[in-house]
Amino acid sequence: MSAGVWNLGFGIVAIAAGLSGRFAIPGTSDPTYLVAAGGVLAALGVFQLWRHRGR
Repeated sequence: MSAGVWNLGFGIVAIAAGLSGRFAIPGTSDPTYLVAAGGVLAALGVFQLWRHRGR
């Protein structure tokens, strides 16, 4: 499996965990940072998949 798929998957999981309100990045008490980090990771995964789609 390519790195893009893994990044997209982990990003979606991080977004879902942050939106549940039960999880946060260690050292913070706000799940908004986890949602933002998950969004960046998912966007990176989409970019990687888009870049490698022609190969």
